[in-house]
Amino acid sequence: MVQQNIHEQLQQASQKIKDAQEKVLQAQGKDFQVLEQAEKQLRLAEEELQGVSSQAGTEATENSQFQQAFEELHDVRQQVTEAQQNINDVL
Repeated sequence: MVQQNIHEQLQQASQKIKDAQEKVLQAQGKDFQVLEQAEKQLRLAEEELQGVSSQAGTEATENSQFQQAFEELHDVRQQVTEAQQNINDVL
């Protein structure tokens, strides 16, 4: 049962990360507000991952789905930062 719960939480976190990435792509150098929404999605995803980690410990953090979601979170956060810099450069 714990394994299923971890899986569901990881899927939710992954979906939030994907939603954030879509917002970054929509914003591409022109919409700071959409980037803020993406950041909010990433914070929610990060909280979800932290909750899974706290709840299941190493069982979660050693899970390949957790590791992939964590890497995606980092990558999308970097994309948000770069997109924000691009907007600031344009302004």
